[in-house]
Amino acid sequence: MSRIVSSSELPLSDLRVIDMADVKGELAGRVLADFGADVIRVEPPGGAASRRMPPFAPDSDTSLYFAFRNFNKRGITVDVTTAEGQAQLRELLSSADVWIESSKPGTLAQQGLDPREVSAEFEHLLVLSLTDFGQEGPYAQFEATDEVIQAMSGHLAASGIPEKPPLLIPGALAYDTAGVVGALAVLIGLVAKQRTGRGQHLDFSVLEAAIQLNTWQLANMQPTLDAGMDPPVVRSGTTVVYPLFETADGYITMVILSPRQWFAMWEWMGRPEAFADEMWSQTITRIMNGDVLNPVIAEHFAPMMMEEAAAEAQRRGVVVTPMLKPSDILVNEHYVSRSTFVPMEVAPGVKASTASGFLEINRQRQGFRTGPPAVGEHNTEVAAEAASTELRGPAPAASELAQPLAGLRVLDFGHGGVGVEGGRMLAEYGADVIKIETRTYPDFMRLVIGTEMTASFASSSRTKRSFGVNSKIPEGLAVLKELVKTADIVIENNSTGTMDSMGVGYETLKEINPGVCMASSQLMGSTGAYADWIGYGPTIQTVGGIKYLWNFTDGDPPPGSNAIHPDHLAGRLCALGALAGFLSRERRGEGAHAEISQAEALVNTLGDLFMAESLSPGSVQPGGNDSEQGAPWGVFQCDGDQQWSVVCVRNDADWAALKQAMGNPAWADHPAYGSAEGRMGAREAVNAGVAEWTASLSPREVQEACQAVGVPGSAMLTALDHMTDPQLSERGFPVEVFQPGAGNLVLEGPCFYGSEMPTPPVHAAPLLGEHTRQICIDELGMDPAEVDRLVEMGALEIPLPED
Repeated sequence: MSRIVSSSELPLSDLRVIDMADVKGELAGRVLADFGADVIRVEPPGGAASRRMPPFAPDSDTSLYFAFRNFNKRGITVDVTTAEGQAQLRELLSSADVWIESSKPGTLAQQGLDPREVSAEFEHLLVLSLTDFGQEGPYAQFEATDEVIQAMSGHLAASGIPEKPPLLIPGALAYDTAGVVGALAVLIGLVAKQRTGRGQHLDFSVLEAAIQLNTWQLANMQPTLDAGMDPPVVRSGTTVVYPLFETADGYITMVILSPRQWFAMWEWMGRPEAFADEMWSQTITRIMNGDVLNPVIAEHFAPMMMEEAAAEAQRRGVVVTPMLKPSDILVNEHYVSRSTFVPMEVAPGVKASTASGFLEINRQRQGFRTGPPAVGEHNTEVAAEAASTELRGPAPAASELAQPLAGLRVLDFGHGGVGVEGGRMLAEYGADVIKIETRTYPDFMRLVIGTEMTASFASSSRTKRSFGVNSKIPEGLAVLKELVKTADIVIENNSTGTMDSMGVGYETLKEINPGVCMASSQLMGSTGAYADWIGYGPTIQTVGGIKYLWNFTDGDPPPGSNAIHPDHLAGRLCALGALAGFLSRERRGEGAHAEISQAEALVNTLGDLFMAESLSPGSVQPGGNDSEQGAPWGVFQCDGDQQWSVVCVRNDADWAALKQAMGNPAWADHPAYGSAEGRMGAREAVNAGVAEWTASLSPREVQEACQAVGVPGSAMLTALDHMTDPQLSERGFPVEVFQPGAGNLVLEGPCFYGSEMPTPPVHAAPLLGEHTRQICIDELGMDPAEVDRLVEMGALEIPLPED
């Protein structure tokens, strides 16, 4: 079990952050506070907008949305619309290390606080401007909500089934992703600052960060088009690869990808003769014949209890997880054994069960220590500190721009979509990332179409090198350990205990290289009742609570999605934990081991919902496309087959503007609709009225009409749309790459840029073992003849000869 520690023991305990993110990306400052930074939450005198975001505590006044994203912070009020407030903020920034802000581009410039100009004025300061669409481009001034970003990022287009509307994802997927990746952007900026002594301005796009998480949709679009196939535009729901089966008390998700998993399941079913043929061990056979196989599996699970079925399946090596409700998760034996939830006071005398943090470092939870601040709670305290704080001196003269992580060496043992995405994020900003792999246990994403290269693999392993080595052969393990001596960071997401069995567990790595920083991510974490469980992103959705909530209110089973969330998010947490360990090493002189439970990564993005459930048992249920934030709100059908848009009315001003956009229809003048309370009470009627309007328009026409009057509205976009979208194109987000073995691809570009960083490089992914000889001979100083001998015996691996 991890322990909660004081901030002085944590990696960023000497960092001061001024945090003005509001609604979007508030987790960025909180994650930095989890790592020990002194984060000062600056709000206007009336309090932040996020204090008015649902869900609320039973007092109907305390926002759990705000509470979860702002614990561990101190809080002050500053009115930046006044000269006095502007001077006060400048005083704070003059002695701070980081400033986070999320205002619409140009807003702060009206108060003489343009973030780019402030960054240039205070050269020591790292400024993160976290906005919906970035600082420039045709959408820069658009209004957005999390739901709008879901629609524009492609997540909505993949969610649900064609018989029903696309289904919004519970929680704040886009804005919380931006918070996690925003924190990572800050750490990358801090590494750069270590080398130059200078801060810089970081231009961060929430939309682009969300697209990066969308299950390689963009990467796979060009191969689809090149093959003469129509791009998928209709939602496929829970696919045959990740089927949902009903049990006596709920549902389970099962995933069978390997022959070993299939044979274990076949044995469990009693070795039915109908499926005895070897062909059933092939994934493609099971997919193509799901109509025959799945009813038999369904009959097998039907009389079982879901948690017992999952436990027995896992014991047999079959990937099954139960679909847990929020109430189940709060008392589940695994989460209890890991102290995933801790009590936090959210109002006087009222304590909620709070997800305690995204990760651990050296078995210490990087998470909850103090509750969220009241409005202006620390005004006097911070003012007194400001009076005695020394101003930062001038920064060194600017030098030639360099990639911020240049010179860092990362060994990437990742598989699938977790560790490899962590390595990808570090490679994107200059680290030398070497993918460690072997044909005896290959990354399955390389092989899913029968070759050693796929578009998905290329996306996650772009800009890396590949080192082929079989550590089960002693000579291979010896070479691998020599390579470990040169590494700064190691990333892995193998099953619990795998790295130890390979001879490269953390304790061994630390003996070889005391300064190495390791990031490990396992399905349920490396400790706890379910530590040995195996699975994939879709199976985390069931055991992490989101699958149950990701549903309509009609009582049908969850329609599902082909998304592998939270795999890509967990990968970014690997990069975050690795860099936190690295920054700590630079100060303390020793390495660290960050550990990320993929299930807890998901749980921590639903933290406010779990708090609400703990305070009002049974209250957190599927909500479909409705929201407690306002009405009308949700997904609306447009003209054409499977054409959809999102419209969100946050307040009375939005409603008046939307009425104007719709041409002031008579139905909208109903007296009750003039207030938020009245519209919420007539949600079905006002949504129906908006649906009548959108039905005659294209999704882009709805977007243009809404944005013209300042209402959050958007078209539902797909990866095909992203290839030519004007905002993404202007920011250079779609990047064309020729990938050997896969052809021409369009990959996602970076989601943030730094004023002191060159454009992040994007190169083709390596062939398996492409750089083995180069690394052995040129960097480890091995004799070429010895390398040849090790290749011949299979200890080292190189690319296969071309046909």
